[in-house]
Amino acid sequence: MKWLRRFFSSLIDLLWHLLDIYHELKPCRFGFFIAGLGAIVFLWIDQGTEVLRALAEPGGVTGATGAMRLAGFWTGLFVWSLASWYTSRVLLYLDFPDTHVQRAERSKAWEAFHDWLRYQTPRILGVLPLWIIGGSFLSARKSYEDNPPARLLYFGLSAIFAGVVLYILFVLRRRWLDLGAQEETETQERRTIAQLRGESRVVIWLMAVISAALTVMFVINPVLLAGVLGTGAVLMFAGASWVFWGSALVYYAGRSRLPLLTFIAVWVVICSLGNDNHDLRTLPREAPFSQSSVEAALLKWHSRIVQKYPDRPVHPLFIVTAEGGGIRAAYWTASVLGSIQDEDTSFADHVFAISSVSGGSVGASVFAGLVADGTPQHQFTERAQRILGSDFLSPAIAAMLYPDFIQRFWPRPYTFLDRGRWLERSWEKAWRETAGTNRFAESFFDLWKNTEPYVPALLLNGTSVESGNRLIISNLLIEDKDKEEQFLGAEEVTKKILPALDLPLSTAAHLSARFTYLSPAGRFSSSGTHVVDGGYFENSGATTALDVLRQVIAVLKKPGGELGDTVPKIIMISNSPIGTAFGDRKPEDLKKLCRGPTTTAEVEHNEPGTFLEDGLAPAYALLSTRDARGVYAQRAIGKAQEVLYNEVPSLSGGGKQVYLFALAAAKVPLPLGWMLSNEAAHAMQQELYDGGLSKCSPPIWNGAMRDQILASLRGR
Repeated sequence: MKWLRRFFSSLIDLLWHLLDIYHELKPCRFGFFIAGLGAIVFLWIDQGTEVLRALAEPGGVTGATGAMRLAGFWTGLFVWSLASWYTSRVLLYLDFPDTHVQRAERSKAWEAFHDWLRYQTPRILGVLPLWIIGGSFLSARKSYEDNPPARLLYFGLSAIFAGVVLYILFVLRRRWLDLGAQEETETQERRTIAQLRGESRVVIWLMAVISAALTVMFVINPVLLAGVLGTGAVLMFAGASWVFWGSALVYYAGRSRLPLLTFIAVWVVICSLGNDNHDLRTLPREAPFSQSSVEAALLKWHSRIVQKYPDRPVHPLFIVTAEGGGIRAAYWTASVLGSIQDEDTSFADHVFAISSVSGGSVGASVFAGLVADGTPQHQFTERAQRILGSDFLSPAIAAMLYPDFIQRFWPRPYTFLDRGRWLERSWEKAWRETAGTNRFAESFFDLWKNTEPYVPALLLNGTSVESGNRLIISNLLIEDKDKEEQFLGAEEVTKKILPALDLPLSTAAHLSARFTYLSPAGRFSSSGTHVVDGGYFENSGATTALDVLRQVIAVLKKPGGELGDTVPKIIMISNSPIGTAFGDRKPEDLKKLCRGPTTTAEVEHNEPGTFLEDGLAPAYALLSTRDARGVYAQRAIGKAQEVLYNEVPSLSGGGKQVYLFALAAAKVPLPLGWMLSNEAAHAMQQELYDGGLSKCSPPIWNGAMRDQILASLRGR
């Protein structure tokens, strides 16, 4: 048993020594924290990897790459490195209370190790950002199935080499300063500390000017200024600012012996009781927009179709569902709908309603806006892709890390600091630059102000935080007290914004696309209730589409009805690269799926795990249930179509009932955030015509779906 006692004695001694190291390095904890956070963002988060890929990929398919963005990124990275080195050097040089209290008996070797830590830790923290980014560039090469851009390799090696050079300069700097120096006396030590404090004041003022300039820039207009710098540069400068000011708080807390960080955390909690600045933007309107019931809108649609296309004996009525999924869903939805419209201008006339969620709502709104603006044929897809190929992530990140971050420390709300509004304004700017109008900043209901051109009904789905119900903004009537409930359990957004009567189109789309954390929960100022992303309820849009189809069926089945020449059809737009959409693949089939660079992460979300399963299982179940509700709704609407075609004799020859447009695994990742790299956008453009697939991808039939829709429009 003596060996066991010796083992436990050695273990306890080791733990005391580790605690000694922890307290030795504790003052520079912000440097370690931001470095760790940077590693997580760029190595493990898909959108972080996409930022690096966008910087390295050549081409101009999207607006995510450019010389100014590269210059801003590398400048910000070096500022982050120098801030990490300098702050840790200062903090480890000064003796804070309890920092150097020995908690274990130190041998000479251990004392020498502590001295080594004090000298080497600032140098390591100084080069760590460069090495993290360099490793992230190299790791990003693995996300391509083949032929990764050469600049990923060059940038990665350059960052690592720059880190080595910077480390050597840190070492040589010390040797140059110590050249000819004798052992320091107490007087010399006091002089060194005085010099360090004077030097620190200069650096503090310099960083204060840089941080204040960035803050003022991003408060005034993050859309313009962050759009020039790019997401990578914004993240680099934010990392530098957080390291510096966090370390400054550690310094003043240590010198004053006050728990300033704890006080600040408590203050933020107190401020949160009254500083919710995420009110939804509203617009004045002279009179309420006259929303139609589904039945009234259907009859009006039919009357118009018959008059405009009198030579067509059969009129397909399309109900579109568009899945959520950030910029991937927005780009894909608008591209699919635009490509059909470019082939046949009568397509939009035959789309009765579009039910969408999250990014799908942004894509649906772009398509509806292009229709309302009278976009010429053969320009729909191009304009939609130019609009949605813009970098929306940099304004959102800049607003989140600067103006909206400042709001957390002030008890009174200021809506101009709301990061959600700046994301909406970035959509508006992209629209203006491409379409030449201000449609996305104007009234949602003005889409239907004119009878020509006809604009399909939009049903943009959000989720109520307080009730969990669907919140729907639409030109159709969602809640009608005079009739039986038609949209089951859904709530009408227009009633929640009273006494205001309208929303900008960008706000209406964002109401459905409140992407987790990047976009805050929107607040209805009249009631104080909140709305979040529609994907929390279900991510396909099929639940609301089923409510529409149910009402269409009821009208079709009326004896002596006028719609005998109408054939309802469903268009489902899925953007899941692993093909879990309607009827395509069962979850157990995912185990057989070939693991390519673009499918691995998606498949892993559906695999069983053991890490903290007792604590994480409820969260995993809630996330999986959201997807399962979407699959259920997609299958339910398909079943409703099948029953309708069997029960109504006039539909027996109606042809295909459901058209599925699906993304598949591509040769590059297709991210869920608010920015696309050139290769990701190009991959989706290819998949419109069933090209650019990964070796691990199942077949897709987007070309065949489009051809069948065009045939149905032409009566075949």
